[in-house]
Amino acid sequence: MYSITPLTAIERALNGSMAQQNAIAQNIANVDTPNYKAKKVVFNDVLQNELKANRTNERQVNFSSSDHSGFKSVTDTFGTVQNNGNNVDVDHEMSELAQNQLLYQALSQAASDQFQRYNIVLGGSR
Repeated sequence: MYSITPLTAIERALNGSMAQQNAIAQNIANVDTPNYKAKKVVFNDVLQNELKANRTNERQVNFSSSDHSGFKSVTDTFGTVQNNGNNVDVDHEMSELAQNQLLYQALSQAASDQFQRYNIVLGGSR
């Protein structure tokens, strides 16, 4: 077990969001590639597993570590297939892209806020 800090959790979420962004970009880039299957990255489940608390001390909370060193990439084999065997839906991918960008911005702001808190605790000024 290891102790996970809010900043560590934010960092993992940012990494997952970045991996999802790469998968979405790859899907959009391959929209016309014959037999290409859309991919997505599953990271919310990984983060939830990492954040399940196991209390070992009343004043300290430790979190159990998952065995995942990275995030799981899943290929969508059930989507609507076009005539060329490709199943990328550009409208869906653009929607996912916008949603992921908002998530990344929110996480970046949370990280910035956390750094400001550390600065205040360490005696810095705003």
